[in-house]
Amino acid sequence: MLVLGIETATPTCAVAVWGNGQLVAEQRVKLKNMHAEIIAGMIRQVVQQARCSLEQMSCIAVSKGPGSFTGLRIGLAMAKGIAFARNLPIVGIATLDAIASGIAPVADRIVVALPSRRGEIFAAPYRNLDGQYQREGKITALPIADFRQWSRNIEWVAGPGIAALKEFGIRDKLYLPEIFWEISAAPVARLGARRFLAGEMQDLASLEPEYIKPFYTSAKPKAVTKEAC
Repeated sequence: MLVLGIETATPTCAVAVWGNGQLVAEQRVKLKNMHAEIIAGMIRQVVQQARCSLEQMSCIAVSKGPGSFTGLRIGLAMAKGIAFARNLPIVGIATLDAIASGIAPVADRIVVALPSRRGEIFAAPYRNLDGQYQREGKITALPIADFRQWSRNIEWVAGPGIAALKEFGIRDKLYLPEIFWEISAAPVARLGARRFLAGEMQDLASLEPEYIKPFYTSAKPKAVTKEAC
């Protein structure tokens, strides 16, 4: 079984081939706003490195968000195009789930965080179950100002959102170094293989990026209209 994994939710563009329970080949390039220009070539090179063809893939796995609006669109379009042209099944993998799945357990519970728009962050709690982190509940988008209260019962934080949390001044957390949670297409492909074996494929036409709206603990102020002046 071979699975092609595509990760474009962050400035890192990554492609991997997963087969027989291990990583066969992978490429990662961190270039902001360059995904559209480089992803097709990266796929060709990774498939060549794996000494296989796209026709030999059992399924296509792609990061479905949250993350960069443009990046997710590019990755989904490429993955869906490959799947459609070769009549292959496809599965979308949540970005934070992919990050969490590649982390060796350091505590019973952790939070994985990803930067959103200015002043906001995507986050989700994960629990160590049999040596792997499994998500508890939904992925949330929230103001960084609310993160400390939202994550009050969890000490450890992993993911690209750490920089934004530190910049905001949240220092009472244990931040996992980047070497332990690198952005990669390998966990996307690995989770895709697991979903494929479980028969959890998705409909090609309905698979879309997941843009998660921010949650506010208090009502946002209403815009003042001309009529109200």
